[in-house]
Amino acid sequence: MNNVSYLTMYATSENTVSTPPPTVSNEIPPPHTKKRKNRSEAWNHFIISSEEEQKASCKYCDTKIKYNNGTSSMHAHSSRFLVYKRQRTSSSMTSAEEHVGSPLIVKFDQEAIRRAMVKMFINMEIPFRKVEHESFHEFMSLASPRFQICSRTTLARDVLKLWDTKNDFEKLSLSELSKSLSHY
Repeated sequence: MNNVSYLTMYATSENTVSTPPPTVSNEIPPPHTKKRKNRSEAWNHFIISSEEEQKASCKYCDTKIKYNNGTSSMHAHSSRFLVYKRQRTSSSMTSAEEHVGSPLIVKFDQEAIRRAMVKMFINMEIPFRKVEHESFHEFMSLASPRFQICSRTTLARDVLKLWDTKNDFEKLSLSELSKSLSHY
């Protein structure tokens, strides 16, 4: 063998000639391009709002939560919106056992709860001072912990606003009725 061919080839233990093993390349393999599917239950309550910042928006209150370290913060946030059904609906044909523990997502609305409270006090003819009673506060803190209970003065103002709104609506209805009757 000549010297040139000997430099490119080497002898193995069996006295046969072979080529040297391949050299290790310093090239970085291409990144994994297939995106992993979000399998956590938390994703049922969130929508990805920013892929760059890795944030997801709550479907119920639009709060943005980071998900780069996992979904535990998303789980904690969505659990605040879970309310369990306490009564069996008359239209449902399922057993009572199936209703126990089934979650119902409810969006918190301070104004809607306050309007309902005003209507309750009017319809049940409850004295306004009862809104400041310790038992009422305890009940409301369990039923809706985020609800800010107003004072009896504010409740009275809300009742008057509702009265004015209903009164204006009735006046408008009567004026439209009188206009339609005058055409006959």
